[in-house]
Amino acid sequence: MSSATRVALVTGANKGIGFAIARDLCRQFSGDVVLTARDEARGRAAMQQLQTEDLSPRFHLLDIDDLQSIRALRDFLRKEYRGLDVLVNDAGIAFKRKGMAARRGGGPPERLQPGC
Repeated sequence: MSSATRVALVTGANKGIGFAIARDLCRQFSGDVVLTARDEARGRAAMQQLQTEDLSPRFHLLDIDDLQSIRALRDFLRKEYRGLDVLVNDAGIAFKRKGMAARRGGGPPERLQPGC
């Protein structure tokens, strides 16, 4: 891909709202659309589904809870596109609190976990 090619990235694009947004971007965006998912098989299945609709998305593995995965995506975008034009962040996270029942809503979350 050339650095002149525009790129839109959709996280959590293997199902639901993220998949629908990726589909619409593939139809309307004048550039490449990159789908991401933390499960490679599901992400590739989503990409293949869009390809059956004569769309041409790309796929890249991304687990937002894994710093190496985030860096690999960053490196891919820098190498292939030299940046990012559009970001749709649909990768879900859930807040989990240690001892939530005992504290009933007190304090910040102990750790962020992927929600889907």
